[in-house]
Amino acid sequence: MFAQDGAYGEYVDKFFVDNPYPNISWINDVGRHRYSAAANSLFGESKRAADLETKHVRLALACGG
Repeated sequence: MFAQDGAYGEYVDKFFVDNPYPNISWINDVGRHRYSAAANSLFGESKRAADLETKHVRLALACGG
């Protein structure tokens, strides 16, 4: 997915603008080198996580490890 550029990458970006799915859009943000946007998505999703393990993983990824 990260290797795709051009029209495909723009299509994916537009899809996530029109259909916000922050629980998966952060992967696209990382691939497009938008690390701050990815971290913000993960941080927001960690607030909505029901279980502690999911919250921990999302926060660890958002903070860079």
